[in-house]
Amino acid sequence: MRRFLCALALCAGLCSCVRQNVPVQFDRSDPLALNPEIRWAVVTDPYAACYADAGYGAAVAGHFRRGAILQIIGERTVGGDNGRETWYAFEEGWLPQGAVAVYANKMRAQTAVKELGVR
Repeated sequence: MRRFLCALALCAGLCSCVRQNVPVQFDRSDPLALNPEIRWAVVTDPYAACYADAGYGAAVAGHFRRGAILQIIGERTVGGDNGRETWYAFEEGWLPQGAVAVYANKMRAQTAVKELGVR
């Protein structure tokens, strides 16, 4: 009986060491999601006005709701009454730093949205 158990353990050990050729599959549905050169923003305000240019004096071009995930395409620091403030550019317009949280990749931004409990 002892020999049988030893042989069984030996077979199990050797079988687990056999290389299995299982191909690794990558999710290529969103190629920009993990690009290290692209940053993403999540709107943290319940309602954020999107401006046509950086600064509160610009015309309002639209709005975003809390939990929107946006690709950052530019950044500008603007001086104002309360000191200097960073503004982020998106395809739709500009948002101030206080209205968004910035993340290094889209996956982290999606996780942040889940933690906000929005979507």
